[in-house]
Amino acid sequence: MYSLRKEQLQFLKQTLQFIEGEIFRLTGDLKKLKTREHWEYPVFVRNHPLSIDLDLCTKQGFLGVFDTTVTDNGFQIYLHQFLQEKSPFGEFKPNPISVEQILNQRNYTFQLMRKFLVLDGEPNEKFVLPQVSQNSDFWKKRKWLRWFFPIWGMFSPLYILVGLLFDLPLIPLLLLLNGILFVSYRKESILIWKEIKSLSFASNLFKKTFIFLSKERKITKQMLKRISNLGDSSELLVSPLPHLILNLLFLWDLWKIQSLQKWKQNFLVHWNDLQNKITTIDSILPLINFGYLNPDANFAKISDETKLNAESLVHPLISQSHRVFNPLPVMKPGDLMIVTGSNMSGKTTYLRSIAMSLLLVGSGAPVLGKNFETPKFQIHTLIRSQDSMEDGVSFFYSEVRRLSSIIQNANGSNKTPILFLDEILKGTNSKERFIATREILSVLREKNCIVFLTTHDLKLTEIPWAKRYHFTELERDGQMDFDYKIREGVSSSTNALKILKKEGIPIRNEADT
Repeated sequence: MYSLRKEQLQFLKQTLQFIEGEIFRLTGDLKKLKTREHWEYPVFVRNHPLSIDLDLCTKQGFLGVFDTTVTDNGFQIYLHQFLQEKSPFGEFKPNPISVEQILNQRNYTFQLMRKFLVLDGEPNEKFVLPQVSQNSDFWKKRKWLRWFFPIWGMFSPLYILVGLLFDLPLIPLLLLLNGILFVSYRKESILIWKEIKSLSFASNLFKKTFIFLSKERKITKQMLKRISNLGDSSELLVSPLPHLILNLLFLWDLWKIQSLQKWKQNFLVHWNDLQNKITTIDSILPLINFGYLNPDANFAKISDETKLNAESLVHPLISQSHRVFNPLPVMKPGDLMIVTGSNMSGKTTYLRSIAMSLLLVGSGAPVLGKNFETPKFQIHTLIRSQDSMEDGVSFFYSEVRRLSSIIQNANGSNKTPILFLDEILKGTNSKERFIATREILSVLREKNCIVFLTTHDLKLTEIPWAKRYHFTELERDGQMDFDYKIREGVSSSTNALKILKKEGIPIRNEADT
Protein backbone atom coordinates (compact mmCIF):
# COMPACT_ATOMS: atom_id res chain seq x y z
CA MET A 1 0.00 0.00 0.00
CA TYR A 2 2.85 2.35 0.86
CA SER A 3 4.60 1.60 -2.43
CA LEU A 4 1.39 2.16 -4.42
CA ARG A 5 0.71 5.43 -2.61
CA LYS A 6 4.26 6.65 -3.27
CA GLU A 7 3.87 5.81 -6.95
CA GLN A 8 0.59 7.74 -7.15
CA LEU A 9 2.10 10.81 -5.50
CA GLN A 10 5.05 10.73 -7.90
CA PHE A 11 2.66 10.52 -10.86
CA LEU A 12 0.70 13.52 -9.54
CA LYS A 13 3.93 15.48 -9.12
CA GLN A 14 4.96 14.75 -12.71
CA THR A 15 1.44 15.65 -13.92
CA LEU A 16 1.62 18.99 -12.09
CA GLN A 17 4.99 19.77 -13.72
CA PHE A 18 3.54 18.88 -17.12
CA ILE A 19 0.51 21.17 -16.67
CA GLU A 20 2.64 24.04 -15.34
CA GLY A 21 4.92 23.76 -18.38
CA GLU A 22 1.93 23.86 -20.72
CA ILE A 23 0.61 27.00 -18.97
CA PHE A 24 4.00 28.72 -19.31
CA ARG A 25 4.06 27.91 -23.05
CA LEU A 26 0.48 29.08 -23.45
CA THR A 27 0.96 32.40 -21.65
CA GLY A 28 4.38 33.09 -23.12
CA ASP A 29 6.04 33.04 -19.68
CA LEU A 30 8.96 31.14 -21.19
CA LYS A 31 11.59 32.12 -18.63
CA LYS A 32 9.90 29.85 -16.07
CA LEU A 33 10.22 26.81 -18.33
CA LYS A 34 12.98 24.35 -17.50
CA THR A 35 14.66 24.23 -20.89
CA ARG A 36 18.07 23.03 -22.01
CA GLU A 37 21.18 25.12 -21.83
CA HIS A 38 22.77 25.99 -25.18
CA TRP A 39 25.75 23.68 -24.57
CA GLU A 40 23.44 20.72 -23.86
CA TYR A 41 22.43 20.47 -27.52
CA PRO A 42 24.42 18.35 -29.97
CA VAL A 43 27.30 20.25 -31.61
CA PHE A 44 25.72 20.13 -35.08
CA VAL A 45 22.57 21.82 -33.70
CA ARG A 46 24.17 24.69 -31.81
CA ASN A 47 26.56 25.40 -34.71
CA HIS A 48 23.89 25.14 -37.40
CA PRO A 49 23.32 28.45 -39.27
CA LEU A 50 19.56 28.26 -38.70
CA SER A 51 20.07 27.74 -34.96
CA ILE A 52 22.43 30.72 -34.75
CA ASP A 53 20.36 33.09 -36.89
CA LEU A 54 16.94 32.18 -35.52
CA ASP A 55 17.97 31.60 -31.87
CA LEU A 56 16.57 28.08 -32.01
CA CYS A 57 18.54 26.58 -29.13
CA THR A 58 18.83 29.44 -26.67
CA LYS A 59 17.09 29.13 -23.30
CA GLN A 60 13.88 30.55 -24.80
CA GLY A 61 14.44 29.25 -28.34
CA PHE A 62 11.82 27.22 -30.17
CA LEU A 63 13.69 23.91 -30.04
CA GLY A 64 13.86 24.02 -26.25
CA VAL A 65 10.54 25.66 -25.49
CA PHE A 66 8.52 23.10 -27.43
CA ASP A 67 10.78 20.10 -26.88
CA THR A 68 8.43 17.57 -25.32
CA THR A 69 10.21 14.48 -26.62
CA VAL A 70 11.03 11.79 -24.08
CA THR A 71 12.93 9.21 -26.13
CA ASP A 72 16.51 9.75 -27.21
CA ASN A 73 15.79 8.74 -30.83
CA GLY A 74 12.67 10.89 -30.94
CA PHE A 75 14.68 13.90 -29.74
CA GLN A 76 17.33 13.38 -32.41
CA ILE A 77 14.73 13.03 -35.19
CA TYR A 78 12.91 16.15 -33.93
CA LEU A 79 16.11 18.24 -34.12
CA HIS A 80 17.03 16.96 -37.58
CA GLN A 81 13.57 17.34 -39.08
CA PHE A 82 13.16 20.90 -37.79
CA LEU A 83 16.53 21.93 -39.19
CA GLN A 84 15.70 20.15 -42.48
CA GLU A 85 18.69 17.86 -42.11
CA LYS A 86 18.90 14.17 -42.92
CA SER A 87 18.11 12.13 -39.84
CA PRO A 88 20.73 9.64 -38.55
CA PHE A 89 17.91 7.07 -38.66
CA GLY A 90 17.10 7.67 -42.33
CA GLU A 91 15.79 10.55 -44.40
CA PHE A 92 12.87 12.33 -42.78
CA LYS A 93 9.78 12.93 -44.86
CA PRO A 94 7.42 15.39 -43.16
CA ASN A 95 3.89 14.11 -42.90
CA PRO A 96 1.59 17.00 -41.99
CA ILE A 97 -1.45 14.74 -42.37
CA SER A 98 -0.50 12.69 -39.32
CA VAL A 99 -0.03 15.82 -37.19
CA GLU A 100 -3.28 17.25 -38.50
CA GLN A 101 -5.20 14.04 -37.89
CA ILE A 102 -4.02 13.88 -34.30
CA LEU A 103 -4.83 17.55 -33.70
CA ASN A 104 -8.34 17.06 -35.06
CA GLN A 105 -8.97 14.65 -32.18
CA ARG A 106 -8.62 17.12 -29.33
CA ASN A 107 -9.14 14.69 -26.44
CA TYR A 108 -6.86 12.14 -28.08
CA THR A 109 -4.12 14.78 -28.33
CA PHE A 110 -4.27 15.53 -24.61
CA GLN A 111 -4.30 11.85 -23.66
CA LEU A 112 -1.40 11.20 -26.02
CA MET A 113 0.68 13.89 -24.34
CA ARG A 114 -0.22 12.63 -20.88
CA LYS A 115 0.90 9.10 -21.72
CA PHE A 116 4.17 10.38 -23.19
CA LEU A 117 5.15 13.31 -21.02
CA VAL A 118 4.20 12.25 -17.51
CA LEU A 119 7.19 10.00 -16.89
CA ASP A 120 9.25 9.39 -13.79
CA GLY A 121 12.24 11.48 -14.82
CA GLU A 122 13.85 14.89 -14.69
CA PRO A 123 12.75 17.71 -17.03
CA ASN A 124 14.37 17.36 -20.49
CA GLU A 125 15.60 13.86 -19.64
CA LYS A 126 15.65 11.49 -22.61
CA PHE A 127 15.22 7.73 -22.30
CA VAL A 128 16.39 4.92 -24.53
CA LEU A 129 13.59 2.86 -26.03
CA PRO A 130 15.52 -0.06 -27.55
CA GLN A 131 14.63 -2.03 -30.62
CA VAL A 132 14.75 -5.81 -30.26
CA SER A 133 17.13 -7.81 -32.43
CA GLN A 134 16.91 -11.57 -32.92
CA ASN A 135 20.53 -11.80 -33.96
CA SER A 136 22.43 -13.48 -31.17
CA ASP A 137 25.50 -15.66 -31.49
CA PHE A 138 25.17 -17.06 -27.99
CA TRP A 139 23.32 -20.25 -28.92
CA LYS A 140 24.90 -20.47 -32.37
CA LYS A 141 28.27 -20.96 -30.72
CA ARG A 142 26.84 -23.47 -28.25
CA LYS A 143 24.32 -25.59 -30.12
CA TRP A 144 25.14 -28.62 -27.99
CA LEU A 145 24.62 -26.59 -24.81
CA ARG A 146 21.19 -25.42 -25.92
CA TRP A 147 19.91 -29.02 -25.85
CA PHE A 148 22.11 -30.29 -23.04
CA PHE A 149 21.67 -27.63 -20.34
CA PRO A 150 17.92 -28.19 -19.57
CA ILE A 151 18.68 -31.80 -18.70
CA TRP A 152 21.87 -30.98 -16.84
CA GLY A 153 20.28 -27.93 -15.17
CA MET A 154 17.57 -30.13 -13.62
CA PHE A 155 19.88 -33.04 -12.87
CA SER A 156 22.46 -30.97 -10.97
CA PRO A 157 20.25 -29.60 -8.15
CA LEU A 158 18.46 -32.94 -7.76
CA TYR A 159 21.75 -34.84 -7.51
CA ILE A 160 23.17 -32.31 -5.03
CA LEU A 161 20.01 -32.47 -2.90
CA VAL A 162 19.96 -36.26 -2.88
CA GLY A 163 23.73 -36.34 -2.42
CA LEU A 164 23.54 -34.19 0.68
CA LEU A 165 20.81 -36.44 2.13
CA PHE A 166 22.51 -39.75 1.36
CA ASP A 167 26.18 -38.67 1.25
CA LEU A 168 26.67 -39.39 -2.46
CA PRO A 169 30.09 -38.80 -4.08
CA LEU A 170 31.12 -36.41 -6.89
CA ILE A 171 29.20 -33.34 -5.59
CA PRO A 172 32.38 -31.17 -5.56
CA LEU A 173 33.21 -32.37 -9.08
CA LEU A 174 29.71 -31.50 -10.30
CA LEU A 175 29.97 -28.00 -8.80
CA LEU A 176 33.39 -27.57 -10.40
CA LEU A 177 32.03 -28.53 -13.83
CA ASN A 178 29.15 -26.09 -13.46
CA GLY A 179 31.60 -23.40 -12.36
CA ILE A 180 33.81 -23.95 -15.40
CA LEU A 181 30.74 -23.85 -17.63
CA PHE A 182 29.56 -20.63 -15.96
CA VAL A 183 32.93 -18.94 -16.47
CA SER A 184 32.92 -19.94 -20.17
CA TYR A 185 29.73 -17.98 -20.93
CA ARG A 186 29.68 -15.32 -18.16
CA LYS A 187 31.14 -12.51 -20.28
CA GLU A 188 28.44 -12.89 -22.94
CA SER A 189 25.66 -13.53 -20.43
CA ILE A 190 26.42 -10.19 -18.73
CA LEU A 191 25.76 -8.42 -22.06
CA ILE A 192 22.48 -10.29 -22.42
CA TRP A 193 21.53 -9.29 -18.87
CA LYS A 194 22.13 -5.66 -19.82
CA GLU A 195 19.74 -6.11 -22.75
CA ILE A 196 17.15 -7.65 -20.40
CA LYS A 197 17.49 -4.75 -17.96
CA SER A 198 17.19 -2.21 -20.76
CA LEU A 199 14.05 -3.83 -22.18
CA SER A 200 12.52 -4.26 -18.72
CA PHE A 201 13.21 -0.64 -17.76
CA ALA A 202 11.71 0.64 -21.02
CA SER A 203 8.64 -1.61 -20.64
CA ASN A 204 7.95 -0.27 -17.14
CA LEU A 205 8.63 3.35 -18.07
CA PHE A 206 6.54 3.36 -21.26
CA LYS A 207 3.93 0.85 -20.11
CA LYS A 208 1.01 3.29 -20.40
CA THR A 209 2.20 4.50 -23.80
CA PHE A 210 2.62 0.96 -25.14
CA ILE A 211 -0.90 0.03 -24.06
CA PHE A 212 -2.43 3.33 -25.23
CA LEU A 213 -1.04 3.00 -28.76
CA SER A 214 -1.59 -0.74 -29.11
CA LYS A 215 -4.49 -2.23 -31.03
CA GLU A 216 -3.91 -5.60 -29.37
CA ARG A 217 -3.76 -4.60 -25.73
CA LYS A 218 -4.06 -8.11 -24.33
CA ILE A 219 -0.93 -9.22 -26.21
CA THR A 220 0.84 -5.98 -25.27
CA LYS A 221 0.13 -6.43 -21.56
CA GLN A 222 1.35 -10.00 -21.74
CA MET A 223 4.52 -8.88 -23.54
CA LEU A 224 5.25 -6.17 -20.97
CA LYS A 225 4.55 -8.39 -18.00
CA ARG A 226 6.90 -11.14 -19.17
CA ILE A 227 9.84 -8.87 -19.91
CA SER A 228 9.25 -6.99 -16.66
CA ASN A 229 9.34 -10.24 -14.67
CA LEU A 230 12.48 -11.27 -16.50
CA GLY A 231 14.00 -7.91 -15.65
CA ASP A 232 13.24 -8.41 -11.96
CA SER A 233 15.58 -11.41 -12.02
CA SER A 234 18.47 -9.11 -12.97
CA GLU A 235 18.42 -7.64 -9.47
CA LEU A 236 20.37 -10.68 -8.32
CA LEU A 237 23.35 -9.51 -10.38
CA VAL A 238 23.90 -6.80 -7.77
CA SER A 239 24.93 -9.56 -5.34
CA PRO A 240 27.71 -11.63 -6.94
CA LEU A 241 27.62 -14.46 -4.39
CA PRO A 242 23.92 -15.44 -4.80
CA HIS A 243 24.36 -15.08 -8.57
CA LEU A 244 27.33 -17.45 -8.52
CA ILE A 245 25.54 -20.00 -6.29
CA LEU A 246 22.47 -20.06 -8.55
CA ASN A 247 24.64 -20.74 -11.61
CA LEU A 248 26.63 -23.45 -9.80
CA LEU A 249 23.39 -25.17 -8.80
CA PHE A 250 20.95 -24.48 -11.64
CA LEU A 251 22.89 -22.87 -14.55
CA TRP A 252 20.58 -19.96 -13.81
CA ASP A 253 21.82 -17.57 -16.53
CA LEU A 254 21.13 -20.13 -19.25
CA TRP A 255 17.51 -20.50 -18.15
CA LYS A 256 17.04 -16.72 -18.30
CA ILE A 257 18.75 -16.45 -21.67
CA GLN A 258 16.41 -19.12 -22.99
CA SER A 259 13.44 -17.19 -21.53
CA LEU A 260 14.57 -14.06 -23.37
CA GLN A 261 14.88 -16.09 -26.57
CA LYS A 262 11.31 -17.37 -26.21
CA TRP A 263 10.09 -13.84 -25.44
CA LYS A 264 11.70 -12.57 -28.63
CA GLN A 265 10.17 -15.37 -30.69
CA ASN A 266 6.72 -14.43 -29.41
CA PHE A 267 6.91 -10.63 -29.22
CA LEU A 268 9.83 -9.31 -31.30
CA VAL A 269 7.68 -8.03 -34.19
CA HIS A 270 5.02 -6.64 -31.85
CA TRP A 271 7.59 -4.81 -29.70
CA ASN A 272 9.45 -3.31 -32.68
CA ASP A 273 6.21 -2.16 -34.33
CA LEU A 274 5.17 -0.34 -31.17
CA GLN A 275 8.69 0.96 -30.59
CA ASN A 276 8.77 2.48 -34.09
CA LYS A 277 5.31 3.94 -33.57
CA ILE A 278 6.29 5.49 -30.24
CA THR A 279 9.53 6.95 -31.63
CA THR A 280 7.76 8.38 -34.68
CA ILE A 281 5.00 10.01 -32.65
CA ASP A 282 7.50 11.20 -30.04
CA SER A 283 9.51 12.99 -32.74
CA ILE A 284 6.45 14.99 -33.87
CA LEU A 285 5.01 15.45 -30.39
CA PRO A 286 6.54 18.96 -30.04
CA LEU A 287 4.77 19.94 -33.27
CA ILE A 288 1.52 18.38 -32.08
CA ASN A 289 1.86 20.22 -28.79
CA PHE A 290 2.51 23.50 -30.61
CA GLY A 291 -0.68 23.07 -32.62
CA TYR A 292 -2.58 21.99 -29.50
CA LEU A 293 -1.61 25.15 -27.60
CA ASN A 294 -2.35 27.33 -30.66
CA PRO A 295 -5.75 26.15 -31.95
CA ASP A 296 -5.89 29.16 -34.31
CA ALA A 297 -2.80 27.89 -36.16
CA ASN A 298 -3.39 26.63 -39.71
CA PHE A 299 -1.66 24.14 -41.97
CA ALA A 300 0.04 25.62 -44.99
CA LYS A 301 -0.51 24.64 -48.59
CA ILE A 302 2.57 23.35 -50.38
CA SER A 303 1.97 24.57 -53.92
CA ASP A 304 3.32 23.46 -57.28
CA GLU A 305 2.98 27.05 -58.53
CA THR A 306 6.33 28.02 -56.93
CA LYS A 307 4.93 31.02 -55.11
CA LEU A 308 5.30 32.06 -51.48
CA ASN A 309 2.67 34.17 -49.79
CA ALA A 310 0.40 34.44 -46.75
CA GLU A 311 -2.59 36.51 -45.76
CA SER A 312 -1.03 36.92 -42.31
CA LEU A 313 1.71 35.46 -40.14
CA VAL A 314 3.53 36.07 -36.86
CA HIS A 315 6.54 34.66 -35.00
CA PRO A 316 5.49 31.56 -32.99
CA LEU A 317 7.32 32.63 -29.81
CA ILE A 318 5.66 36.03 -29.45
CA SER A 319 3.10 35.85 -26.65
CA GLN A 320 -0.57 36.08 -27.60
CA SER A 321 -1.00 39.51 -26.00
CA HIS A 322 1.80 41.01 -28.13
CA ARG A 323 1.22 39.33 -31.48
CA VAL A 324 0.99 41.59 -34.52
CA PHE A 325 0.12 39.70 -37.72
CA ASN A 326 1.57 40.90 -41.01
CA PRO A 327 0.88 39.80 -44.58
CA LEU A 328 3.43 38.17 -46.84
CA PRO A 329 2.97 39.43 -50.42
CA VAL A 330 3.32 37.01 -53.30
CA MET A 331 6.95 36.12 -53.89
CA LYS A 332 8.09 34.00 -56.85
CA PRO A 333 11.50 32.56 -57.81
CA GLY A 334 13.81 35.46 -58.68
CA ASP A 335 11.87 37.97 -56.55
CA LEU A 336 13.59 40.25 -54.04
CA MET A 337 11.92 41.99 -51.09
CA ILE A 338 13.90 44.83 -49.48
CA VAL A 339 12.64 45.82 -46.04
CA THR A 340 13.75 49.16 -44.62
CA GLY A 341 12.85 50.92 -41.42
CA SER A 342 14.12 52.51 -38.24
CA ASN A 343 15.77 50.61 -35.43
CA MET A 344 13.57 48.30 -33.30
CA SER A 345 10.64 48.72 -35.70
CA GLY A 346 10.35 45.00 -36.50
CA LYS A 347 12.39 44.36 -39.68
CA THR A 348 14.44 41.42 -38.43
CA THR A 349 11.52 39.96 -36.49
CA TYR A 350 9.49 39.97 -39.71
CA LEU A 351 12.22 38.01 -41.51
CA ARG A 352 12.43 35.56 -38.63
CA SER A 353 8.64 35.19 -38.62
CA ILE A 354 8.68 34.07 -42.26
CA ALA A 355 11.69 31.79 -41.71
CA MET A 356 10.18 30.17 -38.60
CA SER A 357 6.89 29.64 -40.40
CA LEU A 358 8.74 27.89 -43.21
CA LEU A 359 10.57 25.64 -40.73
CA LEU A 360 7.23 24.72 -39.15
CA VAL A 361 5.80 23.92 -42.58
CA GLY A 362 8.88 21.89 -43.48
CA SER A 363 8.57 19.78 -40.33
CA GLY A 364 4.85 19.17 -40.80
CA ALA A 365 3.47 21.60 -38.21
CA PRO A 366 0.78 24.29 -38.51
CA VAL A 367 1.78 27.96 -38.66
CA LEU A 368 0.47 31.03 -36.88
CA GLY A 369 -1.19 32.74 -39.80
CA LYS A 370 -3.77 32.39 -42.53
CA ASN A 371 -3.57 31.07 -46.08
CA PHE A 372 0.16 30.37 -45.97
CA GLU A 373 1.26 28.98 -49.32
CA THR A 374 4.76 27.88 -50.22
CA PRO A 375 6.60 25.89 -52.89
CA LYS A 376 8.97 23.09 -52.02
CA PHE A 377 11.84 25.05 -50.56
CA GLN A 378 15.32 25.07 -49.08
CA ILE A 379 15.83 27.78 -46.49
CA HIS A 380 19.06 29.75 -45.97
CA THR A 381 19.71 32.55 -43.49
CA LEU A 382 22.42 35.13 -42.92
CA ILE A 383 21.20 37.18 -40.01
CA ARG A 384 23.96 36.85 -37.43
CA SER A 385 27.55 36.33 -38.60
CA GLN A 386 30.35 35.49 -36.18
CA ASP A 387 34.06 36.19 -36.39
CA SER A 388 36.66 33.79 -35.00
CA MET A 389 39.99 34.80 -33.45
CA GLU A 390 40.95 31.14 -33.19
CA ASP A 391 40.52 30.53 -36.93
CA GLY A 392 41.72 33.99 -37.91
CA VAL A 393 38.37 34.77 -39.58
CA SER A 394 37.13 38.37 -39.57
CA PHE A 395 33.49 39.39 -39.33
CA PHE A 396 33.43 40.42 -42.99
CA TYR A 397 35.18 37.27 -44.21
CA SER A 398 32.78 35.13 -42.17
CA GLU A 399 29.86 36.76 -44.00
CA VAL A 400 31.51 36.26 -47.39
CA ARG A 401 32.07 32.55 -46.72
CA ARG A 402 28.46 32.10 -45.65
CA LEU A 403 27.19 33.92 -48.75
CA SER A 404 29.44 31.81 -50.98
CA SER A 405 28.12 28.64 -49.36
CA ILE A 406 24.51 29.76 -49.84
CA ILE A 407 25.09 30.57 -53.53
CA GLN A 408 26.78 27.22 -54.17
CA ASN A 409 24.00 25.29 -52.40
CA ALA A 410 21.45 26.96 -54.65
CA ASN A 411 23.00 25.29 -57.70
CA GLY A 412 21.04 22.41 -59.17
CA SER A 413 18.51 22.26 -56.35
CA ASN A 414 15.05 20.89 -57.15
CA LYS A 415 13.68 23.06 -54.34
CA THR A 416 13.23 26.82 -54.41
CA PRO A 417 16.00 28.47 -52.37
CA ILE A 418 14.55 31.05 -49.96
CA LEU A 419 17.12 33.41 -48.45
CA PHE A 420 16.91 35.75 -45.46
CA LEU A 421 19.67 38.39 -45.37
CA ASP A 422 19.89 40.96 -42.59
CA GLU A 423 22.19 43.96 -43.15
CA ILE A 424 24.77 41.91 -45.07
CA LEU A 425 28.40 42.96 -45.61
CA LYS A 426 28.39 45.32 -42.64
CA GLY A 427 32.16 44.96 -42.31
CA THR A 428 33.12 47.10 -45.30
CA ASN A 429 32.64 50.68 -46.58
CA SER A 430 29.33 51.86 -48.02
CA LYS A 431 30.52 52.17 -51.64
CA GLU A 432 31.92 48.63 -51.88
CA ARG A 433 29.01 47.27 -49.84
CA PHE A 434 26.49 48.61 -52.35
CA ILE A 435 28.37 47.21 -55.35
CA ALA A 436 28.96 43.81 -53.73
CA THR A 437 25.38 43.51 -52.45
CA ARG A 438 23.93 44.46 -55.85
CA GLU A 439 26.05 41.82 -57.61
CA ILE A 440 25.20 39.15 -55.03
CA LEU A 441 21.48 39.87 -55.41
CA SER A 442 21.84 39.69 -59.20
CA VAL A 443 23.46 36.24 -58.96
CA LEU A 444 20.74 35.04 -56.60
CA ARG A 445 18.08 36.28 -59.02
CA GLU A 446 19.70 34.32 -61.85
CA LYS A 447 19.51 31.21 -59.66
CA ASN A 448 15.75 31.76 -59.13
CA CYS A 449 16.10 32.39 -55.41
CA ILE A 450 13.47 34.18 -53.36
CA VAL A 451 15.35 36.76 -51.30
CA PHE A 452 14.33 38.82 -48.27
CA LEU A 453 16.77 41.61 -47.35
CA THR A 454 16.68 44.15 -44.54
CA THR A 455 18.89 47.22 -44.80
CA HIS A 456 19.47 50.78 -43.60
CA ASP A 457 21.21 51.58 -46.89
CA LEU A 458 18.41 53.29 -48.84
CA LYS A 459 20.49 53.25 -52.02
CA LEU A 460 19.85 49.51 -52.28
CA THR A 461 16.13 50.22 -52.73
CA GLU A 462 17.01 51.60 -56.17
CA ILE A 463 17.57 48.05 -57.45
CA PRO A 464 14.92 47.92 -60.21
CA TRP A 465 13.45 44.45 -59.59
CA ALA A 466 13.08 44.86 -55.81
CA LYS A 467 9.75 44.92 -53.98
CA ARG A 468 9.99 47.66 -51.34
CA TYR A 469 8.42 47.47 -47.89
CA HIS A 470 9.17 49.15 -44.59
CA PHE A 471 8.44 49.44 -40.89
CA THR A 472 8.37 52.73 -39.02
CA GLU A 473 7.80 54.30 -35.61
CA LEU A 474 5.07 56.70 -34.61
CA GLU A 475 5.67 59.88 -32.61
CA ARG A 476 3.30 60.19 -29.65
CA ASP A 477 3.80 62.81 -26.96
CA GLY A 478 7.47 63.05 -27.84
CA GLN A 479 7.94 59.30 -27.42
CA MET A 480 8.65 56.62 -30.01
CA ASP A 481 5.81 54.15 -30.45
CA PHE A 482 5.99 51.10 -32.71
CA ASP A 483 2.98 49.36 -34.24
CA TYR A 484 5.15 46.69 -35.98
CA LYS A 485 2.99 46.87 -39.12
CA ILE A 486 4.61 46.40 -42.51
CA ARG A 487 3.91 49.04 -45.16
CA GLU A 488 4.66 49.40 -48.85
CA GLY A 489 7.42 51.71 -49.98
CA VAL A 490 10.72 52.90 -48.52
CA SER A 491 11.14 54.14 -44.95
CA SER A 492 11.60 57.87 -44.56
CA SER A 493 12.21 57.88 -40.81
CA THR A 494 15.27 57.24 -38.66
CA ASN A 495 15.60 57.02 -34.91
CA ALA A 496 19.25 56.22 -34.13
CA LEU A 497 19.96 59.69 -32.68
CA LYS A 498 16.73 59.62 -30.65
CA ILE A 499 17.72 56.31 -29.11
CA LEU A 500 21.20 57.63 -28.26
CA LYS A 501 19.76 60.71 -26.60
CA LYS A 502 17.20 58.63 -24.70
CA GLU A 503 20.04 56.57 -23.23
CA GLY A 504 21.89 59.70 -22.10
CA ILE A 505 24.48 59.94 -24.88
CA PRO A 506 24.75 63.63 -25.89
CA ILE A 507 24.44 64.59 -29.56
CA ARG A 508 25.93 68.10 -29.65
CA ASN A 509 25.82 68.82 -33.39
CA GLU A 510 22.54 67.22 -34.39
CA ALA A 511 21.87 70.04 -36.86
CA ASP A 512 24.94 69.04 -38.87
CA THR A 513 23.34 65.76 -39.82
